[in-house]
Amino acid sequence: MKTPYSDVDGTVVLSDQNKAKTRLANGAFEAAIRAARFSHLVCVGNFARIAHTVKAMDIQYDAMGILFGILGGAFRDEEWFRSVTTLVTDPERRTELIDFSENWWYVDDLAKEYFQAAGQTDVFATHLGGRVLIPNPTGDGQDVLDWLKTAAF
Repeated sequence: MKTPYSDVDGTVVLSDQNKAKTRLANGAFEAAIRAARFSHLVCVGNFARIAHTVKAMDIQYDAMGILFGILGGAFRDEEWFRSVTTLVTDPERRTELIDFSENWWYVDDLAKEYFQAAGQTDVFATHLGGRVLIPNPTGDGQDVLDWLKTAAF
């Protein structure tokens, strides 16, 4: 299974505007993910904590629908999105929860901090610029699209 672990704020969405980065908007992020032949998506963002907390209260809560909306147009096909996306169980331990035995990829503007906190600096150093991308949190998303092209092998 080929899986990108992806943050939301600063990676796909501009935090201060609550919309997809310009180059990732209008479904461009989805198109690039599909072109890279990813079979499963894992959201590692802090949204996951909120979603799990609300779900634990047994409230009718459509986490995937909310996330689809939060991603501000980065995806177009909601049915496909729902069928391939999961939320990490604990976003504070997001890099510890990566399945390194599979074909994993990781994009997060705070990647360095999370790998360090997990004691995984060797994994981070080995894969930075390859499997691991630290995108420009205020950029237009072109760096993410370029990274996804490298993952399309």
